[in-house]
This record gives sequence, C-alpha cells and structure tokens, in this order.
Amino acid sequence: MLTTHSPVIGTSELGELLLVEVRDGIDGEVTGDLRDVLAWAVDRYDGVVVDLSGVTSIDRPGLGMLLQVQDRAHLRGSRICFASPSAALVDALTDLRADALFEMFDRRSAAIARLRELAAPVG
Repeated sequence: MLTTHSPVIGTSELGELLLVEVRDGIDGEVTGDLRDVLAWAVDRYDGVVVDLSGVTSIDRPGLGMLLQVQDRAHLRGSRICFASPSAALVDALTDLRADALFEMFDRRSAAIARLRELAAPVG
C-alpha cells in the first residue's frame, strides 16, 4: 500500500478498489504528488475512485494531469471514476471538451458502486 506524506492526499483500500481523497487545491506541488499517487493506483488496482469533494481549485497543469491519468488507466485496463467534482471543475472540463472522457458521479458511494458493478462477474 502506498503511503502518502501529503496532508492534501489520502488513500484507503476498499477491497479491490482504491479510494483517493483530495483536499484543498490541485495546483503546484500537489499536482505532481497526486499524479504519482494516481499513476501508482491505476497500475495496481482495477478501479480507482478519486473523491474531489474537498477540492477548492484546480489549475491547467492539474487538469492536464487528470487527462494523463485517465489515459494511463485506459492503457492499463484500469478504471478511474471521479466523485463529487465541483461545478468549476466540471465547467473547466467542459470548456476543454474533455468532460466526456471522465466518469463523474455526484457521490462517492455511486462511483464505488459503479466500479464494483463493472468488476462483478457476468452470468
């Protein structure tokens, strides 16, 4: 299990999933730390939920990092969902025409349920 030393980023294992909680803004040093955590997570877990309910702001490099991590997850066969994004983040993604690239949910529980549903065996 990855241990973060950032008061802004926390992780919790939820069985086969990883929950990543982000508090404060996604900018500056936080972008690099969050990129490292999310890259590690999508390499090791079939599903990652990123709880953005505590995010107060995001800058352009932060938006770019989320796009890169989404691409990495796709290449690795992992799924990443974002929970509780702020209206400003959704607007920024819409402005970039990137909102369709992300699975976003109003609640963390809905994102977790979606990833568990996708991981469940069919039949």
